Amino acid sequence: MTFFRSKSVSEELLGRAHRIAGAATGHHPREAFGAAREYAGRAGLMASDAFVGAGRGVRRHPVLSLAVGIGIGAAVTAVLLARRRAQAIDEHDEHDPTRQRPTNSSGDALDGSGEDNPVPGETGLY
Repeated sequence: MTFFRSKSVSEELLGRAHRIAGAATGHHPREAFGAAREYAGRAGLMASDAFVGAGRGVRRHPVLSLAVGIGIGAAVTAVLLARRRAQAIDEHDEHDPTRQRPTNSSGDALDGSGEDNPVPGETGLY
């Protein structure tokens, strides 16, 4: 972790130097690049601190960490099962020529289309 932390510190300092140099010379792209680099270095420091703090928290409260892990696992499982169930549901296509529509006694469809229900084996091409 020390390598990544020192890299983040150097990124932040180098970014600050670029930002200041860009502001002093009036070169806006260099200033923007420096600001982005500075904030990236600061974000790296914050991420490093978060990982170190998470490790300490797990060592101090192992049961709580286990409960959080189980909760996250349950949430991910629920989402994956819901996606799978949504894919398994067959959607009704009203323009499918092979679907069966309710008909009256003469065989015409009741949905107002005036079409007959298709008979299996009939293609309507002859």
